[in-house]
Amino acid sequence: MKHVPHLIVAAPWENPKLQLSVVQWRHITKVLRMKSGQKVSYTDGLGTIGTGLLGPQMIDRGDEETVDRPSSLTVAVAPPANKDRQRFLVEKLAEMGVARLVWLETTHGANRPANAAKVFSWVHAAVEQSRGAFLMETSDEVIRLDALEGNVVVCRPGGGSDPGEADVVAIGPEGGFAEGEVPPGMRDWDLGPTILRVETAAIVAASRIAH
Repeated sequence: MKHVPHLIVAAPWENPKLQLSVVQWRHITKVLRMKSGQKVSYTDGLGTIGTGLLGPQMIDRGDEETVDRPSSLTVAVAPPANKDRQRFLVEKLAEMGVARLVWLETTHGANRPANAAKVFSWVHAAVEQSRGAFLMETSDEVIRLDALEGNVVVCRPGGGSDPGEADVVAIGPEGGFAEGEVPPGMRDWDLGPTILRVETAAIVAASRIAH
């Protein structure tokens, strides 16, 4: 079966035809070599997803539906210093349907996430590749653990084996959280017998706790 491209077209959708950007159109026609009349799927990144037909730099809208967000989880993570590892982290969490990514400022961390535009481009590509219906929320703001709200569980060795009910899962830097850096009242959660890289820990934690 021929691959059906999946495209993100920003809302609002007020017309029966959805306009594609120059970049999207060039990719569709030059890289994928698609022609008018071929099938594409599309989403607004806010939960509406549909299937339509390709037109001249536009999509003729077809059947559409609104789906539920697969997860309400926020992942708060100390950004790895290496930008390729940051990209891997962002892409995988976006593909998994994590609702929100927050960058953590930590004592032992580099505290230098990629700029917001770059991170958004990683999210955008990951959602199109995974045929998702929601864009993961991101920000270039870097915050400390004590600024997180909701039920927060912190991943670190020696914690409990059950994360319990959690809205937010927090992952520290390669050197771990400093003494006294984790506020009182936040639960610790041990991910297992080995020490995982930041991006690996974030993916493991999200896959176990996503809801």
